[in-house]
Amino acid sequence: MATLSRSDTERLLRFVADAEAIGGDDPFTPDLLAEVGRLVEADWIAYSELDSVRTALLVEIERTGDACPIPFPDPFSNEIADVHPVRLAHARGYVGALKVSDFLSGAELRRSTVYEWLRHYGVAHSMELRIPHTRWRPRTFHFDRFGRRDFSERDRLVLDTLRPHLTRLWRAARTRRLLRAALVHLNRAPRKESQGIVVLDGAGTLDFASREAKRMLSEFFSSGWRRRPPPELESWLQSDSAEPLRRRRDGRVLVVERDRQTLLLREQRIGVQLTEREQEVMTLVARGKTNSEVAELLWLAPSTVRKHLENVYAKLGVRTRTSAVVRFLGLIEVEAS
Repeated sequence: MATLSRSDTERLLRFVADAEAIGGDDPFTPDLLAEVGRLVEADWIAYSELDSVRTALLVEIERTGDACPIPFPDPFSNEIADVHPVRLAHARGYVGALKVSDFLSGAELRRSTVYEWLRHYGVAHSMELRIPHTRWRPRTFHFDRFGRRDFSERDRLVLDTLRPHLTRLWRAARTRRLLRAALVHLNRAPRKESQGIVVLDGAGTLDFASREAKRMLSEFFSSGWRRRPPPELESWLQSDSAEPLRRRRDGRVLVVERDRQTLLLREQRIGVQLTEREQEVMTLVARGKTNSEVAELLWLAPSTVRKHLENVYAKLGVRTRTSAVVRFLGLIEVEAS
């Protein structure tokens, strides 16, 4: 079992302290990726955010001095997305750093479509790390090596140890951007505006709350916010969790995010609820797959795919495949916002 050396632990602690001290709007910069490269050696390191339904690249950041070996759009993108073992495992909810060799032996890899893709771009070994994301917006760190040496278990442990800290950096930067946008319209928005701001004092008690924040606190927490936060909110604050706090009520969800002493409250309507399998089917349909292709990729009978689509049509209130795709894409845009 791999363990971190004392020097590895010290370098990780320095990296986390330095990265969190920056506090900018962009969580992952080329220079930050260069620092990651000092912890895990690779010939190419990048961070990406992908629209996995449309196969569209939303964000790509490369380490300072690197040149991407795999251009985007990649002519093999759709084909690889459906068979790449690392990306399939991550899509199914696996948490942690994964490499292609975790799933395929050397002989199996050489017989696979993935091998043809990697060889085309000169990549010998590949490892990926995902941080929390919505199903359709994967956020991934990519590490590629062009030589014979594969990534080690020590490399995997370093990335798995970094994962919660990288997640915190992403959420903090996103919250700062949202807060800046919300502050522009603070207390000027109509009554139904779905964002609110709370500012805490040094003791963690309420210093300021916008009008909409007061409304949301009173509606989603039975005790509201008097001198102290509601118990559920106070417990979340004390946990210093990187995950947002979510509260549901009457077809609505309240999302609370934190940046230091400021809380951003956002109220959202709960949309149509598709099952996980229905989402998988619609993701492939939105990519242009036929029922037969969907059945083959998901190991289902074509009749089962048709039944899933009938259920989706009923839930979305549509009658055609095209209308279902349009409504589905709209749903994932809301979820990603």
